[in-house]
Amino acid sequence: MTLILVFIFKRPGRIKDFDKVATTVDNIEIPEETRIVALGEATHGNKEFQELKLEVFQTLVEKTNVRALILEGDFGGCAVANKYIQGGEGTAEEVTRKLGYRIYGTDEMCEMVQWMHDYNMTVDKDQKVRLYGMDVQSDIWNIQIIKEFYQELDEAKYKDYSDRMDALLGTEDDAYNPDEYDNIISLMDEIGSDIETNKDAYAEKVGLHQVKICQQATVAIKSYMELREKQNYSNKFRDTKMKEFVDWTLEVEEREFNSELMLASHNGHMTQNYSSPATFLGVFLNEEYGDAYFAIGTDYYYTNDNVPGKDGRMVARLCSNDKLAYQVKGMSEDKYYVDFEKVDPNSKLGKVVNHKMKMGSVGEGYNILTKILPMAHSINYVPSDLYDAMIVYYEVNPTEVWDNQ
Repeated sequence: MTLILVFIFKRPGRIKDFDKVATTVDNIEIPEETRIVALGEATHGNKEFQELKLEVFQTLVEKTNVRALILEGDFGGCAVANKYIQGGEGTAEEVTRKLGYRIYGTDEMCEMVQWMHDYNMTVDKDQKVRLYGMDVQSDIWNIQIIKEFYQELDEAKYKDYSDRMDALLGTEDDAYNPDEYDNIISLMDEIGSDIETNKDAYAEKVGLHQVKICQQATVAIKSYMELREKQNYSNKFRDTKMKEFVDWTLEVEEREFNSELMLASHNGHMTQNYSSPATFLGVFLNEEYGDAYFAIGTDYYYTNDNVPGKDGRMVARLCSNDKLAYQVKGMSEDKYYVDFEKVDPNSKLGKVVNHKMKMGSVGEGYNILTKILPMAHSINYVPSDLYDAMIVYYEVNPTEVWDNQ
């Protein structure tokens, strides 16, 4: 038994050519044909992965034509946050609380929002950055986007649509009556039709971008309703809708701002090939965009992960046994970027990235079995099949989620 345990938990060896290819995040180079740069996170509960969103985005803004970030977050909530980022009212903390997930209520995500806002105060209009959401699991902030749109344009329509939305959808998240499904869809179709019919007139007053955002908010509410009431929270349906929102955002960014797009989500959503039976977004994007989709995965050797527990959130310490992440131990930086295109396939490192290996993967579905069973918190795939590059850490630390999230 002792020999078996030693074999199972044997640490990876050193890869002598790792440090010849590995570099810091500020040295990321993206192929010229790229239209979407996707950054994954191996967990939702580590501060380093949240900090990395901003660090990679800053690098892309400095070195490429990326000026927009789309999160695995609520479309409406991110649209509210983007108003602040564009110089609107409120504070970074207030709008960070509206991004769509409790796990985003952190200092790290607030710092990202604040940086985007402050950056925009220092650059010309054509260099400003924008934030979007691609998820459809909430309704309340999409309702707010629609209300604020009409409040600025047409007092009579504002009152009519507000009263009807309040009656059908309630004034809190997830407060709708399921029996009103058809009426909710009909109302969203009516509002969407009104926006389309009056698009030019509305655009003269508030700008075409805000017209498009409000119109898409009606789509988000319909998708939210279908996910819950018709699709039984289907993972494939959710990822299909997220892909549609990414398509829409990229089209808006390229047409209106001549910008590419950075995407940030859990690794499981953005991998180029199937790494989970429950996630499909990256596969869909890879099939659609091919070489124009550049996927950067992340991993750790040890995680101290802020995960949901029986009595609130807790910290779980897990080991991925990732051979690449293990290399960071004892090195001068806390993380390293490895571009697989720059790895010699005949080298020792090449044999690692082009063959199956263990990698960490923890989501919000954590339970006691996740810790007990290694296959419940790790995956076993060929890294180069999933990603174009990876950013790896030896050890990552838990987020601290704000109270009242």
